[in-house]
This record gives sequence, C-alpha cells and structure tokens, in this order.
Amino acid sequence: MAYALIYTAKSSGKTSYWANPGFTGNGKRKYTWDSPNEINFKQLKAKYPTLFGNKSDDRFEILNLANGQKQKITYQVRKVTEVRKEATNPLATHPKMFRKTPYLIVLDRKGQDRKYWSNSQKAFVNTVNDRLSRWQDLDMAKESLRWIVNNQQLKAQYSDGTITILNGQTDQPVLSPAEVAKLVVLQPDQVVKQAKNVTAYQALDQHFAQLPTQADLKVDTATDDELPGIDLSKYDPALIFGAASYLIDALKEQKNVNRLLKRYDGAVLQDYLHVLEFVGLDDLDVDEFTAAFQENRQTRRQIKNLSLLLNALAQSFDPDKFWKALEDDSASNQYHFRSASTAKKLQKLIKPYGQASAKND
Repeated sequence: MAYALIYTAKSSGKTSYWANPGFTGNGKRKYTWDSPNEINFKQLKAKYPTLFGNKSDDRFEILNLANGQKQKITYQVRKVTEVRKEATNPLATHPKMFRKTPYLIVLDRKGQDRKYWSNSQKAFVNTVNDRLSRWQDLDMAKESLRWIVNNQQLKAQYSDGTITILNGQTDQPVLSPAEVAKLVVLQPDQVVKQAKNVTAYQALDQHFAQLPTQADLKVDTATDDELPGIDLSKYDPALIFGAASYLIDALKEQKNVNRLLKRYDGAVLQDYLHVLEFVGLDDLDVDEFTAAFQENRQTRRQIKNLSLLLNALAQSFDPDKFWKALEDDSASNQYHFRSASTAKKLQKLIKPYGQASAKND
C-alpha cells in the first residue's frame, strides 16, 4: 500500500499533500511511503521548520491511498530546544536554493556567524539570500575560490578565518584546509643568492678581477638536464593569435551579455511568474509551460556563464596592452642587415636565391 502525509487548512478546508519538500494541491506531485510507520513527522518538522512553522499539528493526517482512510498524527514535542537549534541553520530554511546549484563558498570565524561569498557584491555577506553565489559544477566553484584566495585586495576579508567550498544540500565542506591552500599561487618574496658562502663584494671583486679562461669552463658542475620540448603543432603561434583575437572579439559583447542577463533575471522571469500567478492551472498547458520555462532557464544559465567568463576576462586582461605589446615587439621588426661590413662578408657565403633549389632538382 501507499500512504501520503496531508494537511487540511482549518479556514478553507483545502487539503495539501507533502511533496518532499513543500506542500502541493496537485495530487500527482505528492510524496508517498510504503508504510505509515515510515512517516517520521518529528524529523520532517525539524528538517523544514519554515514549511511547518505556521501549520497546526492536529490538522495533519496520514492518508491511505488504497482505501481513502485517514489517521491522525501522534506527535509530541519532547525538547523544544532541539527544534529551535535545527531551525537556526540558515541553509535548512532555503532547501530549494541548493537543489541544482549545491556548491557555495563560505567563511567561518571562531565565535562568529558563518558568511557567504557573493560575486555581485565581491564580498562575503551575512545572510542566505539571492545575493550569495552558488554553483552547479564543483570545478567552477573551485575556480572562483582560486580567484578569491589569489586576490590580494580580498585577503583582508578572510585572513582571520577559514574559507572553503560547502555543499548546501549536506551542509558539509567539500575541500579540506590543505586542498584550499593548494589553490594559492605562491609569490617569491626574495631573490636566492647564487654564491651562498661568498659575500656580494667578494663575488663581484672576483668577477671583475680577470677575464674567464678555458679552465673556468667546467663540465662537472653542469646540470644534467635536457632542453624543454615544445610541441609547436599543438602550440602553433598562429592558433594562439587566433584564440587571443577570438577572446578580444568576445569581450566586445560583454555589455550586451550583461544587459541580456539582466533582462532574463528581470522582465522575462516576471512574465513567466505572472502567468503562474494569474492563469489557473486548468487554463494552462502545464507540460508546455514547464518545457518552455525550463528551456528559458537553461538559456539564461548559458548567458550567466558567458557573463561570468567575460567579466573575469575583462578584469584580468587588457586588449589595448596586448595589441601594443605585439606592435612594439613584433610588428616593428625589420629584417635587414644592421652592419654594412658584416653584411658584405655574409653575402659572400650565401648562395644566390634559387640556386640551391635548382641544384637539388
């Protein structure tokens, strides 16, 4: 048999089904148990205090879906403090926020309430709301955390606490402190001296006292290594230049992308919500509406991801400096002899153009 948890409102007499989580008037979306003994009413109240907060216990019943019989909930609150303690968890009061985007970045300080990272605020906020940033993909959350811990301007916000990635569904950290530390790129703060046992003056005096001779060219102290190999077919300069040009072209769309994201989060979303608010379910093609709304939100997710990438690229990359550097280092190159006397000697060693290839033919 199947059983459902129902709530009947005292004022209207309307019956709602538990949908795990939340309540619904749609019987098709109800959550069922195989036995009434499996319905742990106390645990549900403790886990979702906001959803049960304004509902009287005596209005709840267990419905036998096979024969329609109902039975009252037998429930006693033994320790009110235990329920209140569970309700203080900010994440538990917003279960829907973390269904599809469970990962968030948090900051814990001893003796203080937890704080949550917000990309829009570029800071840690105190409350769980729409401003805190959440990620569906753990790798994307790690990249955002990597950016935070390597940004010297943000260091003051978290230096006296512990920062990590949290799973909002389980309220458990995903990264250990050691794993977070690996995301930090260490910067050298001093130059290592080449001659450890010789003072700077002695080293310079020895260097300028006499010119090196063949005897100074030692082999036994040479490092046993090989020249690094570069796969030029993989890292083709032309392909890299094309990729850079592609990114710069994409940056030109940053304002349009951000403007489009704002439209999706504002007017477009409100249109869908107004349909839900004003149109009765009987007058609405629920399947078509759900499919259209899902497609709309998936498109909005792609736009948001593109916005995140373009905004990060704009903060860390200056196209004008890039072009200027190329013009200074490459475009101004002139391929001609610099020294007339040297050119005269070298031209005698160079075969006339086309002679070598004609000989090979």
